[in-house]
Amino acid sequence: MSRIYKILQFLSIDVALGSVASSILAVKVSGARLPVAYWFILPLCVWIIYTADHLLDALKTKENSTMERHFFHYIHRKTFMFFLVLTCLLSILLIINYLGRTAIFFGVIIVSFIIIYLFLNRFRSQLFTFFPKEIVIALGYMAGTWGIPLLLRYSFLNRTDLFIFVTHFLVILSIPLLYSIYEVDADKTAGFVSFATTFGVKTAEIAVSTLLVISSIFSIVVLFTVHYMSGFILMAMSGSLFVVLLFQNKLGVKDYYRTISDSITFLPFLLLVKL
Repeated sequence: MSRIYKILQFLSIDVALGSVASSILAVKVSGARLPVAYWFILPLCVWIIYTADHLLDALKTKENSTMERHFFHYIHRKTFMFFLVLTCLLSILLIINYLGRTAIFFGVIIVSFIIIYLFLNRFRSQLFTFFPKEIVIALGYMAGTWGIPLLLRYSFLNRTDLFIFVTHFLVILSIPLLYSIYEVDADKTAGFVSFATTFGVKTAEIAVSTLLVISSIFSIVVLFTVHYMSGFILMAMSGSLFVVLLFQNKLGVKDYYRTISDSITFLPFLLLVKL
C-alpha cells in the first residue's frame, strides 16, 4: 500500500484529489452550485500545474537529483510531457464548453499567476528569498480551490464563512513550510530556494508552530458555530500537522511526513457523509 501511495504522490494524483476535497469544503461553506464539469476541470488543472513544476525541477537537476520525485519525473519526462499536453487540451475543451465567463476570466488570471511563478521558480528562484514561494503556493492553491465558489456567492458570505477560509489557508500554508524543513538539505544540494534554506530550520519551525496554533484556535471557534463539521475537520488537519512537526526524526524516514501531510487534504471529503 505504501508503494502504491508513493506512486500516486510521484504522479501528483494525491494533490489533484486533495484539491477536490478542498473545493468541497469551499462549496459546503459558501453554498455555491457548480457544474459537474468543474469537478473534472479542477483536478486536471491542479495535476497540470504540479506536474509542470516537478518537470521543470527535474530538468534542472536531471539525473543528479537528490529527490526521488524529481528523478522519477526526469527518467519519465517524455511520458509526462505527452500526458501534460493531452491534459491541457482536454482541460481547455472542458473549460470552454462548460464554465461561464466569470469562471473563465478568473481562471485566466490564476493561470497567468501560475505561469509567472513557474518562470520565476525556474529562472529567477533567488527572488523567493524576499517573498517565500511557500506563500505563493498556498495562495495559488486557495485561489484555485476556493476562488470560483467564493466569486459566485461572495455577496451571501458571512464572517464565519470567511473565518473558515482564513483557517483553511493557514493550514494549507503550513504544509509547504513543513516540507521546507524536512527537505532543507536536499534543497541546498539541488540549489533550490525554500523558506528553510533562506531563514533557517528553527525560524521555519517557529513559523509553522505559530500558524498551527492560530489555525487550531480558529478551528475550535468554528467548531462551536453552525459549521461544526468544518471546524472538526480543520482541527484534525492542524493536529495532524503538529504531529508531523514534532516527530521529524521518525517521520523523515520513507517520506512519511509527505504521506501524512498530503493525506490530511482528503479530510474535507467527510463533508459528503450524511450524518
